[in-house]
Amino acid sequence: MIEQNVKDYRFDEAAKNAYRFAWNSYCDWYLELSKTILFSDDEAAKNEIKIIAPYIFKQILIMLHPFIPFVTEEIWLKNKFDNSGKNFLMHANWPEGSLSEDKSIEDVEKIITIISEIRSFKNELNVSPGSFTEISTELLDKTTLNFINNNEVILKKLGRINEFHQKNLDKPSASMVISGEIFKVYFDGDVDLKLIKTNLIKRQEKYQKELDGISKRLSNKGFIDRAPKDIVDQEKTNYNNLEKDIKKISLTIESL
Repeated sequence: MIEQNVKDYRFDEAAKNAYRFAWNSYCDWYLELSKTILFSDDEAAKNEIKIIAPYIFKQILIMLHPFIPFVTEEIWLKNKFDNSGKNFLMHANWPEGSLSEDKSIEDVEKIITIISEIRSFKNELNVSPGSFTEISTELLDKTTLNFINNNEVILKKLGRINEFHQKNLDKPSASMVISGEIFKVYFDGDVDLKLIKTNLIKRQEKYQKELDGISKRLSNKGFIDRAPKDIVDQEKTNYNNLEKDIKKISLTIESL
């Protein structure tokens, strides 16, 4: 993508995509996932990380060099990535070849999705991101359950999960939907679920008012005929998003 941006003379998009990859993909996720493996007992996986991580970092410096050359060159020479300390980064070529995808990429994406949804769910409920949870997997299908069992260490560490339970617990919980499946989430004892429920009901009412307003505009033939098409399309998108949010909140309220 970045290479194509450069070929199209879209240097702004190239810089933006390079930043997103370095900050979001590498710093936010690769390093976090790698740390979990490095502190595990899997020696083969740890050795693999030690070999691959420096290579990825070198390629990131090469990728970022056209945009921040003085910074990347300094890092390159100080870390002696050329093994001599004499060859400048400016002489390095971008990596060539095509990427091959396998099931491990899908697995990593699924791990990221689950952890991201847990963090987002806490944020929506105004629960501290540092708090720990317990999760029931009773309602999950067998494939998802096996996936969680195979990646339990990483999910617990990055998702701040104390335990996965195969059966629902006899205590208050909140239902979270990930990829169409329901996870029962149990919070620390100091989390006020009654207050959370009250706040969710208020948010649901607010969204419903917004939804009713959009519905009224979209049912007005005069608005549809006179408003620019992009405005009408945006209203339809807003309507669909609000409808999804209301259903999601309703499920959580019912489970509290």
